[in-house]
Amino acid sequence: MASLRTVLAVLIAFSPVVAAAQKENPALRPYESCSFPDGLSVTDVQPMPPDVRDRPAKTKQGEKSVPLLAGRRITFAYPGADPYVSVKVELLPPDNYALNKRYLLEDFDDIVASDKGVAKNTTRPARISAFNVTGLDRKAIAGNTLGIYMLMDDATHVVSTIYLLNPKQSHIKTIEDYTRQRDTFLYNYTRCIRNNQNGVLFGVSK
Repeated sequence: MASLRTVLAVLIAFSPVVAAAQKENPALRPYESCSFPDGLSVTDVQPMPPDVRDRPAKTKQGEKSVPLLAGRRITFAYPGADPYVSVKVELLPPDNYALNKRYLLEDFDDIVASDKGVAKNTTRPARISAFNVTGLDRKAIAGNTLGIYMLMDDATHVVSTIYLLNPKQSHIKTIEDYTRQRDTFLYNYTRCIRNNQNGVLFGVSK
């Protein structure tokens, strides 16, 4: 899968060897404290290493560097199962946010164009829980990553890249299974983030 370059960037940029060196960031905290009614929960949070300052993006003008202020790699799994979702959460500087956002979207389109095994999702709403959303899905249940979705929060300048994985012993056997579980996660996660930002967890005041 061409997006393997993106998956590898996640694993390298958020190596647990140096993860502990970065301080907690309030803007990212709402993304890393979620659990869901179906049992899915956070199993690991790795901060971005302190020596990471940007991420590459393939754009129409060539490769660019998108500056980063902070980041997290958050892993979700069901009880007793391998990871189901890996999320890369990154805080962009407010200066030139619109330009850097465009670079990331163009990089995303480059992934789609370079892999015949995936397709951009044009059926989902462009916004979920006030996040701008773009995504791609594999055309078949195969490989390690079945989908990649990017959430952009213009108000906080946080960009989240969601990797929907294909764990061993998964009950995802068909595209319909994948689509149903994907949509459930996107709905629950975006709702949880907004609730956390508002001091509410699934409708219950903290």
